[in-house]
Amino acid sequence: MEKKLGLFPMVASILAGMIGSGVYDIAYQLGSVASPGGAIVAWATCFVGMLMFIMSLQNLLDKEPDGDGMYIYARRLAGPLGEFMSGWGYWLSGWIGNIAFATMMMIALGTFFPVLGDTGTSWPSIAIASVVMWGIFLLINRGVENAMVVNAALTVLKVVPLLLFFVVTVTSFSLGVFTKDFWTNFAGNAAAAGTGFDLGSVFSQATNSMLSIIWLFMGVEAAALMSGRAKSKAIASRASILGLVTGTVVLFIISMLPYGIMPADEFVALGEPSVGQMLVQFIGPIGASLVQAATILSIFGCWISYTLMPTESTQILSEHGLLPARWAKRNKQGVATYSLFLTTLLCQVMLFSMHFTEDAYNFGFSLSSSAILVTWVMVTAYNLVRSIRHREEPGSLKSIIVGAVGTAYMLYAMFISGFVYILLLCAPFAVGFVFYYQARKQAGVEKVFNGAEKVAVAVVIAIAAVGIFAYATGLV
Repeated sequence: MEKKLGLFPMVASILAGMIGSGVYDIAYQLGSVASPGGAIVAWATCFVGMLMFIMSLQNLLDKEPDGDGMYIYARRLAGPLGEFMSGWGYWLSGWIGNIAFATMMMIALGTFFPVLGDTGTSWPSIAIASVVMWGIFLLINRGVENAMVVNAALTVLKVVPLLLFFVVTVTSFSLGVFTKDFWTNFAGNAAAAGTGFDLGSVFSQATNSMLSIIWLFMGVEAAALMSGRAKSKAIASRASILGLVTGTVVLFIISMLPYGIMPADEFVALGEPSVGQMLVQFIGPIGASLVQAATILSIFGCWISYTLMPTESTQILSEHGLLPARWAKRNKQGVATYSLFLTTLLCQVMLFSMHFTEDAYNFGFSLSSSAILVTWVMVTAYNLVRSIRHREEPGSLKSIIVGAVGTAYMLYAMFISGFVYILLLCAPFAVGFVFYYQARKQAGVEKVFNGAEKVAVAVVIAIAAVGIFAYATGLV
């Protein structure tokens, strides 16, 4: 009998995704482009946007609890093709994101084993990353619950160095240092004049900061996606809110503390990862080693999540007749082995290709972030549309506002994340249409695409062709 998950493992699955490799370097990323004030504006914007997303999910889970995860809402918004694109985008986001995790883990291991180099893409690094990747495959294939328990344990362990960082830095925190030139970014512009608040400058700082912060929210939807495995929909709903708030508070504090220790241009000059470099100032080189070890554990937890979640998504799509039946075939432990194997195999192929990529980590997380926005925006958009259609329901006005704000945020996030990546993503979406067509035919559907869907598919394929040409010729 399949075990059902309680509140703690579901919250842990969210935190495992949010508290990943990015938390140890977020202060460096923000300090490079923003003042304390600009960073706070960015955090507030991202939190509100993601809260609207989670509240949209929560409302949909309450009002329409009969669906599996998030994708059924995309179906109700844009039909079966919409559901396919939502789930396929989530699947792409997961295994592409694993490339970023593999690269960063190998960079961290390189601190202890110099033979691995400092890029994370040397052949020895790829060999070790491959062993880890297939080890995760075996772990998940033995049962989702086993993987979730391991993930929960790793979530607890990787918070330890962050607590150490908090303790040693909060005692040295100076409000005077923090508030001096509160709105001026000297790290990003050494010639900036500390003239106080300037709307244009702060807007630019906040926008540039959001690029780094959006990546940290990956995994926040885990409880909703796993709602079918929860003891109840109510637990999945509570886990979503609790996980978002807890993760945001932890990440916000870690990112802002350095601003009160020294000016941004000084802690940026210390290098990466910022948490480790700051700890070196307080407890010596052992601090860097501790953080690198924690980074490895942290990434391992994220890697489990980002292998598990896309496998769940393709399994759901197959069960809904949007992917061939073999994608949903489960083993005795209830795991869709074919989907898990194919996900791992594609990640392996892409990992090999990263040896020839100049900046594999940035490429991986940027492409992954762009892919998941396709899934997220469909949730907030459906919440908006549904709330307008059911204005007689209690709280409909609140739901309309939540959906509208959430959708606006997601569209803006897509804009600032870079349409170059959306361009590149059209290629795997075009490939996915082949599997979609095959599955629909197997389900006995005579007319797979209606008129509007034919136009949408043709546009995606055309953009994919342009993207492939642009990438091959070095234009992007």
